[in-house]
Amino acid sequence: MLPLDGMPNVPVLKDLIQLDTKTLIRFGGGALLKAVFGNYWGIFNEYGIPILLVDNVISLKYTNSAHISQAPIESGSFVSYNKVAEPYKATVQLSKGSGGTLMRGAFLAQIEALAKSTLKFHIITPDYVYANACITGYDTLREAHDGAQLIKVNLHLEEVREVIVQYETEEVKNPDDAKPKDGGEKQPQDASNLVIT
Repeated sequence: MLPLDGMPNVPVLKDLIQLDTKTLIRFGGGALLKAVFGNYWGIFNEYGIPILLVDNVISLKYTNSAHISQAPIESGSFVSYNKVAEPYKATVQLSKGSGGTLMRGAFLAQIEALAKSTLKFHIITPDYVYANACITGYDTLREAHDGAQLIKVNLHLEEVREVIVQYETEEVKNPDDAKPKDGGEKQPQDASNLVIT
C-alpha cells in the first residue's frame, strides 16, 4: 500500500495479527468443553468442579476495558503514551428454586462463604472460558411474580492476575565484594540552597 501525499506510512492491523496464547487456550478450552459436555454454563474451581449447584445460569455480563494514560502538553493539547489493560469484570446471574428450604439456605450460605474467600474461579460458557476470577460481591433477588421459592443471585467477579516474585540471595565473604545495586539517579546537592540553623 503506497502512502498518500502528506500522510505517514502506518502499518495497518499490526497489533491484531499477534494473538495472545492465553486467549487461544481459553477459546480452545471452551470449544473442548462444548464438544465433551455440550452447552454447559457455570462457575467452576481450578479443577473443573462446579462450586455451586444451581438450577440455571440465567445471564452473563462481561466487561473488559483498558485505560490510556494522557498528559497535557503545550498549546492546550495532550499526548497519549500508554495503554494498560484493566482486570475484566463479570456478573453471572444464577437461580435456585429446587431442593426445599434446607437446600436453598445451604446455597445462600455457600455463596456467603465463597464471597469472603480469596479463591479463584473460572466462568465457563460453551464458547469461551473466563479464567482466574475472584468473587467481589453478590446480591440476591426474590420477586412475587417468580414465586417465593425462586432465588436469583448475581455473583460479581473480577479477574485476578498473579505475578511470580523472584527472590535472589547473594553470598559474599566481604561486604565490599557485593554487586552494586542501582538506586536510580540522585539529584546533586547544591550547597547554596542549604540552610544552617
